[in-house]
Amino acid sequence: MSAETVLYSTLSGAAGVTALVSTRIYPDVAPQEGSLPAITFERTGTEYHNTIHGTVIATVAAMDVWCMGATRASAEAVCDAAATAVRAAGFLTTGRRAEFDPESDLWAAVLSIDHWAT
Repeated sequence: MSAETVLYSTLSGAAGVTALVSTRIYPDVAPQEGSLPAITFERTGTEYHNTIHGTVIATVAAMDVWCMGATRASAEAVCDAAATAVRAAGFLTTGRRAEFDPESDLWAAVLSIDHWAT
């Protein structure tokens, strides 16, 4: 199962997340005319762990989870719920940052996570 599939299943199955965003959880890009708050996620990289013979024994998918809202508080609340859900599912949280897009007046809290697979 791909890291994206596991992440979507984790977020869409977490009551704390869906209480805030309902079904507005999207891979890569949210619809232009979509409602807020919402979540998008994307894979930002993949690291392969190999034996000395070149056999891949594990992969680490680095992902960003964009928790978006009409206000900073809304985006941060969604990010708090997403962070709780992904940690409980075994993802490693590696960072968190705030973003603001003045053109769309959109706030986001971006959670960086790693998904290990063997």
